[in-house]
Amino acid sequence: MAVTTQQTPSKRGLFISLRLKMLIGFTLLFSVVFAAAFYWFLNFATTSALHRVEEDMTSTLDATVAGIDGDAFAELASEGSGTDPRYDAHIEWLRTVHSIEPRAFIYTYVPGNAPGEVLFIGDTLVFVRPEDAAPFGDPYETVGPMYQGLSKLTLNLEPYSDQWGQWISAYKPILNAAGELVGGVGIDFEAAYVAEVRQGILNSVAIAFAATYTLLFVMVFLISRAFTRPIAALTTAAQGIGAGNYQQDLSHIGSDLFPDEISKLTKVFEIMVSKVRTREETLKKEVADLRIFLDESKRNEQVSEIVESDFFRELQEKARLARARKTEVKTESAKAAADAIVTEP
Repeated sequence: MAVTTQQTPSKRGLFISLRLKMLIGFTLLFSVVFAAAFYWFLNFATTSALHRVEEDMTSTLDATVAGIDGDAFAELASEGSGTDPRYDAHIEWLRTVHSIEPRAFIYTYVPGNAPGEVLFIGDTLVFVRPEDAAPFGDPYETVGPMYQGLSKLTLNLEPYSDQWGQWISAYKPILNAAGELVGGVGIDFEAAYVAEVRQGILNSVAIAFAATYTLLFVMVFLISRAFTRPIAALTTAAQGIGAGNYQQDLSHIGSDLFPDEISKLTKVFEIMVSKVRTREETLKKEVADLRIFLDESKRNEQVSEIVESDFFRELQEKARLARARKTEVKTESAKAAADAIVTEP
């Protein structure tokens, strides 16, 4: 019973060159690394910028408090009004600080009568945006840590919104000569400034990372080409050898000055090609000899078939009889000639 074997068809996937695989692999790797580095650097830069803003706010607060006489401020808060010369002097000092640090909107306040309530004393908005300025003694229910600023240095660097806009703030208490709390100083920076700082950092970092990313991509492209070119050359040579062309020049593949695995592979490939060429030549000779042998065997077999056939035997027998008859005729002719000579007188 004959057994038939079914060959499984070979599966051929989508061909992707080694160079393209290297480009894709390194691109994905660099993308992950750059994304992580970009995220870290952006957070670091933003934190540093906020820390710088914090230092600026703190130093401005210290300078503002240092220029306020706590006892005179307490008297102004308890006895003064918006028309008091002491109020004008107080506002002028706040204006001086604002001119030194234009980002700072400075105001002073004292505790109010209700929990969490404060009363505004001075406000630099009076000469920046008079329509939004808090008048002397105006009550305000605090939002966030503003009330805590009456007792200690307090920072609020998370942007928040109120009726005047979006801000980040810092607060510090005002003390009299006896070290007693008499009020507080607040400084607001517009939150848009922090957003501008963050966006500026983002733009700078994005440009730097884009340039670096592009440079690395070009380098990977060139390096991948240098790595895959010898392999592509070996592939082309292998295709030529598969087509029977053994005269392949592999001297340009690899480096003799700094040999590596490609150089070793090239040497091994050359040895392999030489052995394959020698083996094929030997095989061709053996095939030619075998063909001659088969031709002689076939011819001998055909001759043997002819010789051993009945027809050939009959021909041999007829030829033998013909030769015998011819010999007998010659003999009789010779005898007759001899007799004729003897009987002549």
